[in-house]
Amino acid sequence: MQKFQLQDYRLEPEGKIAKRMIYKDTNVISFILNIAPGASLPPHTHFDCTVLLQVLTGKASVNVDGKSLAAAEQDLIQLDGPEKMSVDNVGEETLALYVSISPAPPNDQYTKDADL
Repeated sequence: MQKFQLQDYRLEPEGKIAKRMIYKDTNVISFILNIAPGASLPPHTHFDCTVLLQVLTGKASVNVDGKSLAAAEQDLIQLDGPEKMSVDNVGEETLALYVSISPAPPNDQYTKDADL
């Protein structure tokens, strides 16, 4: 058993996005995406994985296969990996998303901290 404090992974990005890994194994990865006000996570897919996004703070527009969905604190969104998705921070504060992807993506680049 492990206990994680999500606030330990939340921060103000120096650029547009700061990704901080929380957990990874062959079955699942989880991380916090911190997206600066006005910034966007570019369009991408997640192979054949299932993605869960929970808005911890802020307001987002989640764009999936050409459709937009407004999301705010405490909303949970499920996506299928092949769906092309992007996320726009439409609020005035840093958007913090808790993300889990299962099974873990095949490429190790998805399991590392990142600053964009």
